[in-house]
Amino acid sequence: MTDEPGKDLAPRQPQPPTPPVDPEQLRQFQEFQRFQEFQRYQEATGQAPQPPKRSHHRLRWVLIVLGSTLFWRVFTAVAALVTVMWVYNHFFVTDDPGDIASNSGGVTGAAQGLSAPAGLQGTVGMFYKHVSFADTTRACTLFLRDDTRQKFANAYGSSDCAAAVKDLKTKVTSVDKYQQVMFPPDMLKTPTTTKVTIDSCALTVEGGPRLGTFVVEKINAGWVITDWNPSTCG
Repeated sequence: MTDEPGKDLAPRQPQPPTPPVDPEQLRQFQEFQRFQEFQRYQEATGQAPQPPKRSHHRLRWVLIVLGSTLFWRVFTAVAALVTVMWVYNHFFVTDDPGDIASNSGGVTGAAQGLSAPAGLQGTVGMFYKHVSFADTTRACTLFLRDDTRQKFANAYGSSDCAAAVKDLKTKVTSVDKYQQVMFPPDMLKTPTTTKVTIDSCALTVEGGPRLGTFVVEKINAGWVITDWNPSTCG
């Protein structure tokens, strides 16, 4: 009896199913692959790859800030504050408080030992401000001599400068407006002489009476009132 070919061969067994891949193991394997690539890169170049630059990210934030309305409001407020401080320092602050008392040779009475503003506009502006607060000492100090103070007092029917300031204070209807005297553009220019006449009629004065014509003179670092006369407008 002849055997049939393949009769003694065992039947083919089915392949076992592929076990499912564990996600965590796959993640670790991928990280391991990346680590190997990183090591190969170091061996090939001798250095580690640099992280991506963040210049574009920073530039984007700069553009966002510059385009912000809040940024420009803050910027405008700061600029305005700096301007106000400059104007105050330029017109109202003297470089040397002792210049007038020690060097003028003509200071008498209440003006002795006190400073004068560094700008002629500051002198007249401060005089209005002191009157608005009835600050008799500071207001009358801006007059260089006693005879000028008395001329001012006589014009308002007062016994002295202090009494005149107190009387003028009663005629001030708005302290805030009265102390904000506005000068015309031609008076804001740097003077070419050391003696200038300022007529209150040319100023914008609100909230109280105009205070005549001032002759202000620069003595060393400060400007003081060396003469005064009534104005046609007050």
